[in-house]
This record gives sequence, C-alpha cells and structure tokens, in this order.
Amino acid sequence: MRVLGVNGWPGASHDGAACLVVDGEVVALAEEERFTRNKHAYGEAPLHAAAYCLAEGGLTLDDIDVVAHGWDLPTLFADRGLDWFDSDAAALEHLLPKALFPRSRDPRLTFVNHHIAHAASAYHLSGRDRGAILVLDGQGENESTTLAVGIDGEIKTLRAHTPGWSLGYFYAAVCEYAGLGADAAGKMMGLASYGTPGDLGFGGAFGFTDEDFTIGVVPPDLRSTGTTDEETATIRYWLEHLEKTLPEAPNRGVRRFDPRTGRYGKATDRDPFEYRDIAATAQAALERAVMGLVRGLLRETGETTLLIAGGVGFNATLNGKIMRMPEVQDLFVQPLAGDQGVSLGAAVWAAAQEGDRIRPMDGSVAWGPQWSPDEIRRILDASGTPYTEPADIAAATADVLAAGGVSGWFQGRAEGGPRALGHRSLVAVPDPESTRDRVNVRIKDREAWRPFAPSMQEEAAEALIGTATPLPYMIVTTPVTEAGAAAMPAVVHSDRTTRPQTVSAAVDPLYHRLIGAVGGHTGTPVIMNTSFNGRDEPVVCSPRDALATFHRLPLDALALGPFLIRRPAGFPGEAGA
Repeated sequence: MRVLGVNGWPGASHDGAACLVVDGEVVALAEEERFTRNKHAYGEAPLHAAAYCLAEGGLTLDDIDVVAHGWDLPTLFADRGLDWFDSDAAALEHLLPKALFPRSRDPRLTFVNHHIAHAASAYHLSGRDRGAILVLDGQGENESTTLAVGIDGEIKTLRAHTPGWSLGYFYAAVCEYAGLGADAAGKMMGLASYGTPGDLGFGGAFGFTDEDFTIGVVPPDLRSTGTTDEETATIRYWLEHLEKTLPEAPNRGVRRFDPRTGRYGKATDRDPFEYRDIAATAQAALERAVMGLVRGLLRETGETTLLIAGGVGFNATLNGKIMRMPEVQDLFVQPLAGDQGVSLGAAVWAAAQEGDRIRPMDGSVAWGPQWSPDEIRRILDASGTPYTEPADIAAATADVLAAGGVSGWFQGRAEGGPRALGHRSLVAVPDPESTRDRVNVRIKDREAWRPFAPSMQEEAAEALIGTATPLPYMIVTTPVTEAGAAAMPAVVHSDRTTRPQTVSAAVDPLYHRLIGAVGGHTGTPVIMNTSFNGRDEPVVCSPRDALATFHRLPLDALALGPFLIRRPAGFPGEAGA
C-alpha cells in the first residue's frame, strides 16, 4: 500500500507537510516551510513537500493508492456553512494540481478526522499494541481535547471537549496577553520557569476536578460561521476575562519598522519577562487540567501506557510531569505533535485501515531531504566559500566547540518538527552558563531567558539526568543531577530541569561520535543543541540555506556534510575575538 499523507490547504491552513508511507514504513516526510522559507507555511498547500516525498520514493502520483489528508475538510466546511467541492477529483486538483503533479489517474482521496490523525500518529508509530491516547491542541473539526484508547490496531474515541474549551487556545490567549505574540507557546513555557504561580483558576475561569476540568468564560457550544475554526472568538473571550481579573494590564504591541533588521517587527509596551508570574500561572493551570485528564483516562481505560499528540504535546514541562505521575508507567509523546504530524498520522491511519503493519519509530524523525558530499562540494565551490575536508568531521567540529566556538551542524537527512535533533543543529559546549546568553542574544537574536537543550550520549544520561530511559526526541523535561548541573549549566532551566535528547550510537552514529569527541575534551559527553535558524525563520533545509544562515549569523564554524567552514581570524563572532 502506497499512501501520501498531507496536511495543508491553499489559503486555509498552517504547518503544511507531506509524508510517504509504503507498506507500513515511513519513507519520507517534510514540511512545506522548509522549502518556501515561510515559517509555519500559513495558507500554503504542501506542494514542495509532496513533490519531495514522491521523488524520495521514486514515485509519481500515478503510483499512489491513497492521498490521506489530516483533516476532514468536507465536514469542517459543511458544519460552518462554507462551500466545498462537487467531487473528490476537483478537491484533489485544487490540492495537487496536474500541472505540477502529472498523472493519468487520480488516487483515492480520503479525509481523516483531525484528532484521529493525531491519535494515529502516536498510537501506530509508538510500537505499543495498546494504550490510552490523549490528543490536545487548538482544535480539530469540532474537538479541542480527545480522550481515546488504542487496542489491537483500532482507535476508539471515548469523549472530547469542544473548541471553546481548548487548552491550546487558553495558552495562546495568555501568550498574547503577555506580549509574546502568535505561535509563542514554546516561549511562554520557557518564561514560566522564572515565575511564581498565582490563582490557577484565573478568577473563576477554570474549574478543576481530580479527573477533568471546566471553563467558565467561554460557552462550551461556541460555534463560528464563515470561518474554519473558533480560535479568534475563543481567544477574545479569554482576553476580555484576563483584562478584567489580572492586576497587570495586557502587554500591547504594535508592528513597526526596525532599521537594524530592515523589516517590520512587533514592539511591546513592556518587556514580556515582567509577565513571568502570569506565564507560570498559565503553565500550572495547564498542568493541573491535563494531569486530571490523564488520571481520569487511565482509570477509565485501565491502561498504564499513555500516548500523547496534538500541539499541546510540545509542552515538554507538562510532559515531564506526566512522565513522573505514578499512574503512568509508560509514556510516548509523538515528537511531530503539531499539525505537521497529521500528515504522518493520516498516512499511517490509512495504511493500517488497509491492513498494513506499521513499522514503529526508532528514535529518529530524520525523513527529510539530504545531499551527497559531491553535491555539497559543488555548492561550496560555486559559492566561493573557503572550506576544508578534515579526515574526521566530528573530531574537527569538537575542536571548534572545545575552544569555545559555536558551530552549525548540517548532516544527513533533515528532521521533521520544530526540534533539531542533530541533523540541522547549532551546537556548543554547555559550559559556561554564559554560552546560553551568547547564543540567545548575539547569534539567534532572541530573548536572553530562552532555554536551550542538551544532547547527550545515552550512556551518560543516568549520571546527568538520573535516568537511563531513552529520551531521543527532546520532548520531555527531567530534573538534572548534581553532576548534570555542574557539567551543563547553559542548558539547565531555573527550576533545575532540562529538556534532554539522549543519542544512540545505533540510531545516529555521527552525532553520537561528535558528542563523544566533545566529551574527550571536556570530560562529559554532552553538548548544547538548538535549531539551525535565525530569528523567526524555519530550520535550514538545504546546503544553500545553511550557508546563507552561516554567513548572516555570527557563528564560528559550519560542519556542512564532511566539510568544515571557519570564520576568518578576527571576525567579531569568532570564539575569543
């Protein structure tokens, strides 16, 4: 069975992506933003992503049995009074036009319920035969939270909360109130660790029970017409309530031109750091609500394995606390938890429905494009960039890091999702603590309080974070040990936790070797890892992206495949300069 899973729709979507699954195995996955360089690919169909996936599989659309979309768009449009196509053929032509995807026949087009696609991405790829499933996001067609169970290859929905009671929209509203802007949930999670929680009920807005929650400020039956979601209306209810009940006024902002960057950006009345207590309160409220849902779901299903997906699943602090709940003996959080992951979920759901056995994830999400050394060499030569080809790129890069440098690390296939996991990364030694400030402020041009994460050899995990449990996806936080706090202060959060990636030599031998080579200098096989991109940009995808970003940011070096590019001596970004 050959399935092309997709997310994204012309003019009405975000995080467009495509995924190719052949006979139950993921062959390729990529996000549209990586190609168009428009972060989150708002309103973009996954044209480049789909073309890449087909090319990677050596296929055309004629070879595909099913195109599976991660939203039930016909239902979504009909429920909200919007026009839909007269036929699947017309819908497929709108999504993947023949001018770009020549074909002699149309594959079957199926629209998968959004939360089922999220659930499938967690259940079918987890390697577990059974488990309780929790989907949390802004919203699907008519749900914002779904509780389900997966048993023997089937997913059964138990109950759901409506879009008006969205925990994702609640969190987004607080982000906006604090002046962090849109798509800032990750920022607020980091900011929360600096604050002190207050009233978790937010002036009566939340009601908590031991196994669920209620929201009193948004009508549970809220329904918009003429638009595809309830986001704007739900956030408006929350902002009106927050302004009435919080002592701090909203941190309003305006877009203005910044001559330094040469583009428009948002400027706020106050530093968002002043809203750290509100961020901490929102984080604590989210945790209380979700942990209640988890208790109720596990009690109802009798399961001890929990599988999580949906955009709220990116909240690593929440995931870490769930992992440490006594009721949860086994936790799998889909690392492509957001809407890019429903391309994956829709594909494996459709394949499983046809009887394919799905091959579970193995610790990597590197299903994207790659370039051979010869291709990279040609790009370097054409650019005129000086480079060397060391005998061992891992050892040569480790020398740069051990001397206090920060390097780009571009190797193998690109990862999917927002976390760079050692294929499209910026890397440094996580000591001293001031390295965090240098990378935040000087290199990535972002707030000084933003946290970073460590990549460590899995053999060192118990000494650094007190557990030998594999954590390959940088999707949960864990406490650090005394030894960990001493060895990697630049990646330890103010609450003495970190968001680790444990790296296996079997899954990623080159990255494992880089970390070991750094450990040969420092005594500890751990590095600081963040995504290879500048502010408000997607993660780099191609060698040309990597070169452009390297030349623009004050990095000390770039390991581009087997080649090493160094800053000229005396350049202001160079370590020690």
